[in-house]
Amino acid sequence: MEQIQQILQYQVLSNTVAQLGVAIAIFLGIFIAMKITRKHVIGRMIKMSEKTSSRVDDTVSAFLGGIKTPIYLLVALFVALQGITVPDSMNLIIDIAILVVVVSQVIKLLEEVFSMMLGAQFKKTNPNSELPGIFRVGIRLLLWSIGVLLILSNAGVNISSLIAGLGIGGLAISLALQNILSDLFASFSIAVDKPFEIGDFIIIGEHKGTVKHIGMKTTRITALEGEEIVISNAELTTARVQNYKKMQKRRIVFGFGCTYDAKPEQLEKIAADVGKIIEDHALAELDRIHFNAFGDSDLQFEAVYYMTTSDYNDYMNTQQDINVRILKYYAENGLEMAFPTQTLYVKKDS
Repeated sequence: MEQIQQILQYQVLSNTVAQLGVAIAIFLGIFIAMKITRKHVIGRMIKMSEKTSSRVDDTVSAFLGGIKTPIYLLVALFVALQGITVPDSMNLIIDIAILVVVVSQVIKLLEEVFSMMLGAQFKKTNPNSELPGIFRVGIRLLLWSIGVLLILSNAGVNISSLIAGLGIGGLAISLALQNILSDLFASFSIAVDKPFEIGDFIIIGEHKGTVKHIGMKTTRITALEGEEIVISNAELTTARVQNYKKMQKRRIVFGFGCTYDAKPEQLEKIAADVGKIIEDHALAELDRIHFNAFGDSDLQFEAVYYMTTSDYNDYMNTQQDINVRILKYYAENGLEMAFPTQTLYVKKDS
């Protein structure tokens, strides 16, 4: 018994064997308890969150599930070392390591929370929209900037001079990267204001096509001819953009005519009958149709109607059918389409 007590009181690195034994027991106890909690409690939470529609429990479960074994070891080691004497340098290293782990995990959780909140705001305006990647990058940069300063402050670094130096350096960098930063802030503006989204057909100046990608610096558009057009975001925010995807109705104006052989009562009937042809289409809403002008070689009509869809193919199919049915109507009623003609009168001298 005395020998055991002597062994327990034996000094090793300024600590008795008994103190080291207790520290090892605490280390193993905490580590095993955390692993058991991870396997049974957190594992069950993850399975339960998969069965719900809420994103809050998914975020919390993903955060807890993302804590890996090295973090458990570090936490258990930190707690176990509180009851024994260790060199100041080692204590500082462990304290900084614990601080880095805690800060990184908190940043990870806050990033998911902020992304979820901003994503919910975006879905209020468009249920199918997702949070743009530029916002995730901005949130990550902001949180990590605060986290790094917090770590350096606890490590004994004078962050006041560091912040001042970063301010001067940031000003110099912003001047050097002025064009890149303008595109970056323009991407924020596009993400918030949403003048167009991926899949929209837009016209910008002489360029037209379907938006395929909205990046941090540029936006890529696939033109009708098939080539890819790359436009800087800063240029997009200052240009006039026509977005045909936002169009609810398409106003169509077209003209047709007939020869001067038509009688006045026929002209009245043409306007009414062609109006019925337009109204027969489910996607077309007739606005007006009038005999509006005397042309050089024909009597001219103007028709206006609205397409209740923005799809260009639907418009072309409808207009084609209207044109064909007008031709059939003319043939059935003995009317003729006018074409440029000239009548030459020859006067014969006596």
